[in-house]
Amino acid sequence: MEEFAAYAHYYDLLYRDKDYRAEANFVLEALARAGRRPRSLLELGCGSGRHAFAMAAAGVEVWAVDRSESMLALARQRAPALPVDCPQPRFLPGDAGKLRLERSFDAATALFHVMSYQTSEDEAMAVFDGVGRHLERGGLFFFDFWHGPGVLRDPPGERVKVMEDDSMRVERTARPAHRVRDNLVEVRYSLRVHDKIEGGDECLEETHRLRYWFLPELRRLAECTGLAVAGCGAWMTGEPPGPDAWYAWMALRA
Repeated sequence: MEEFAAYAHYYDLLYRDKDYRAEANFVLEALARAGRRPRSLLELGCGSGRHAFAMAAAGVEVWAVDRSESMLALARQRAPALPVDCPQPRFLPGDAGKLRLERSFDAATALFHVMSYQTSEDEAMAVFDGVGRHLERGGLFFFDFWHGPGVLRDPPGERVKVMEDDSMRVERTARPAHRVRDNLVEVRYSLRVHDKIEGGDECLEETHRLRYWFLPELRRLAECTGLAVAGCGAWMTGEPPGPDAWYAWMALRA
């Protein structure tokens, strides 16, 4: 089943507390510090488009790609009004590891753990290789990921998240299965959605497989595809990703 197909309709409510604008600004500032504040940007795994809209509001031309038709439909339906001098993002179907676009970009991003959905070295290298083909010389690829040392120090456990608005209440239970030998976590999501207007409940389930990565292996895979590390840190900071950091970021230069 297509990941996010079952609960794309509830995605933005579940992540209503996520500050997409602050994250987009952090990424743009990190890219600028690395020497390339982009005018054009390729976003891989755009989801419901909220990072893309935040980047566009900052004046960046964004081409946004996702393999989930359900999420792309959500992004197109919920496009906000942008200033007249800001280009509207383009939302395109495509797989991060198989992309073939007829243009190049100043920078590329893969946010909200897109690289952790690449669960093998071959898949990660395919993304790095594809991104490299779409970057201008000296262009940057910025991505975040589950950071191996942090995951091992604080292993994933069962979590429940509840979000609601005027029309619905969504309770999501995440039950992880940790495959330590493969650096993988299989997360089974169970959703119970209560319709406040019509009454009644809907139950949904999806399983997502994510890989946690270690800095040396990402550096090696990047070098194998002609990319060089331009920076890394704990997520939303410029500090080195220490052993307590569950999430980290890396910037690669073409």
